[in-house]
Amino acid sequence: MTTKARDRIKSGVLVGYFAALAASVAYGGGQTIARGVMTELASPLVASAIALAFGFLYVSVVFHRSVIQDLRVPNPRLVWFGLSGLASAWGVTFLFFGMSHAPVVVVAPMAAANPLITLLLARFLLQNLESITPRVILGVLLVVLGVCLVAFGNALS
Repeated sequence: MTTKARDRIKSGVLVGYFAALAASVAYGGGQTIARGVMTELASPLVASAIALAFGFLYVSVVFHRSVIQDLRVPNPRLVWFGLSGLASAWGVTFLFFGMSHAPVVVVAPMAAANPLITLLLARFLLQNLESITPRVILGVLLVVLGVCLVAFGNALS
């Protein structure tokens, strides 16, 4: 592999890390706003429906050219995209239900335990695309341990 190719890969990885950090900020801000909205204005179902509708509008307006082009993928792949969307919608709905009954500072970190689920599913569904090393497993376990400490820390003290 040439130095130029390695630099391009490193640059792509940095973009991925930045995007993950931006997603973290967006999700954290969105969860805090959603908690306030549900406390004052709406039920979790209504709040999740409105949040998902605004997300759909955002994607439609900002990425409409890419969406139209990408819809030309073979039908079996569209099924997987659909299942992914349904899983995300259920995730938002359950998150909002959780936040309507428990403090956001407990619910949000518990929902952030999703790397454990991701690790398990990647092991079985993405064997050819993802390499799961002992270092990755240790990182996921540390994240989940941190989530447990945050979520259940008050009960332990």
